[in-house]
Amino acid sequence: MNTQPREYRFEVKVPVPLNRLQEVNIWLQAHSMLFRKHYASRDINSLYLDTPLLARFEENLSGISTRKKVRIRWYGDLNNAEKAKLEFKHRQAGKGYKVIYDTKLDFSAPAFSWQHALKSAYAQLPVDAQFLWATEHSPIIICRYHRAYFISNDEKIRATFDSDISSFDQRYRQHANLNKGVPLGDYVLLELKTNAEYEAELSNLLATCPLRPSRHSKYVNCIRNLMWQ
Repeated sequence: MNTQPREYRFEVKVPVPLNRLQEVNIWLQAHSMLFRKHYASRDINSLYLDTPLLARFEENLSGISTRKKVRIRWYGDLNNAEKAKLEFKHRQAGKGYKVIYDTKLDFSAPAFSWQHALKSAYAQLPVDAQFLWATEHSPIIICRYHRAYFISNDEKIRATFDSDISSFDQRYRQHANLNKGVPLGDYVLLELKTNAEYEAELSNLLATCPLRPSRHSKYVNCIRNLMWQ
């Protein structure tokens, strides 16, 4: 049984056009909260899973207050998901939490197929994780990007900049598509995150931001981008 504590947090997203990126960087680093580098930058890969009829995609588009995403995430080399995490990302009334389990995908297996790989990953999970996975067993897209990490001096607010965002279409495929990526656009995504108790501090920071936050889902934007190809 999963015993992870639920850590609710707020997550605000600010798409930044490339011609405004320097301005936003200067704003963040010159702010009185004294943001500094938190971790070394790294590449992130997220396989998004959904129902065959894209129920989670439609859920996000509708903007309902309670929704979830299911994804498998790993870092670094796109071809190496031996140390991956299965994440259930829940959102309720503007704030959310994650439930995370260890998993793996072996892209180097001679007879790799999505059906076999995901069935194997499912079978190795505890019962509570299998229950959470529910019906989202269809591989839809892999979203890959480069992330830079920052944190405020009091460590209450975390900031990340995601760049070089690309989508790798996995729909209707037996084998993984790790070669044909589609760039998502000429922008960088700033994400500001904080635990629920620091909502006021986040609001004060956003009040000085040179750009406005907006609803933004990498999963939704990746699918839209692929549909327009």
